[in-house]
Amino acid sequence: MAPFSRFIRFTTFETDNYSHICDMRNYRKQREEYRKMGKGYYHLVTDGWKDGNIFNNIAQFAYGMILIGLITLKYSIVIYDFILMPNHIHIILSGTGDDAVEAFLYLKRKLNMRLAANHYKPLPEDYGFKLIPVEDKLQMMELIIYLDRNHYEKGFAVPGGYPWGSGYLQYSLFADLLHGKRVSEFGSKELEALTGSRTRLPKHWEIHPVLGLLPKSFVNTKLVKKLFNGPKDYMTRLVKAYESFVSIARKCGEEIEFDSNELKDIISQILLSDFEGRTLYQLDKDELGRLAVKMSKRFDIKAQVIADNLGVSIHLVNQFLRSKDYGRGR
Repeated sequence: MAPFSRFIRFTTFETDNYSHICDMRNYRKQREEYRKMGKGYYHLVTDGWKDGNIFNNIAQFAYGMILIGLITLKYSIVIYDFILMPNHIHIILSGTGDDAVEAFLYLKRKLNMRLAANHYKPLPEDYGFKLIPVEDKLQMMELIIYLDRNHYEKGFAVPGGYPWGSGYLQYSLFADLLHGKRVSEFGSKELEALTGSRTRLPKHWEIHPVLGLLPKSFVNTKLVKKLFNGPKDYMTRLVKAYESFVSIARKCGEEIEFDSNELKDIISQILLSDFEGRTLYQLDKDELGRLAVKMSKRFDIKAQVIADNLGVSIHLVNQFLRSKDYGRGR
């Protein structure tokens, strides 16, 4: 399965009429570019909707779980990991660009129908997505970790504790014990009412009364077992792979905010790798400057946060970041 190396960014949409027309043209053009992508592994991430939520309650999340399963039946794609966040969706899949575009359009149409039925405003016409090729094994590992960290990065749950995705399937005995009602036990009319579709579901798939379609029914979990050296390797990366989180976030156009313990760990890692393991208080001004630049460049940490954690003034940090002598221009 050959990866596709092109990465197309979406334009920020303006609100005035002329800009809206231009942006809609760009949106359609970019969508058609995605259609040309060959078969490969991709990260599909929808826009973060700033003016509302796609999923506003448990019932809407559960319906979203059903829709993610349906796109694996309607289009020639395989899903390896996914997560539904309140205002956006991440999916790791394999297939063609055309199938990915059709899957997104189907999701958008169905989600809009459910939002309207529940008296919420619909997604904007120019609501789009990014389709980012996954080039190699390392990038796939980083991506899986990023998705499985996303919900607790945003403060919704601990690792493995978020039901609206497939992250809790990884190395989890609980996932094996969680069951729903098999599709074979439903009548055709009942299934159509639940799914909003006449698409025939495999008889062994399970639908939970609260959680919707269980992801173990349709997510390919074998890839995780091939990529990681067991649960310890997976969990260590989940909480320690800071640079990987930043790298993926940059491609998605998202931000990561590290808590105080993570910031201390990041500083310790840099001190160990770049400053011979010395403590922060053993560094001179020049070394503090180089440390500040590494925190900014590698981890996108803001100047004020760097200043607070290094115990120096924001004015001095800004001098470090602007100065060629401390690494920016090297």
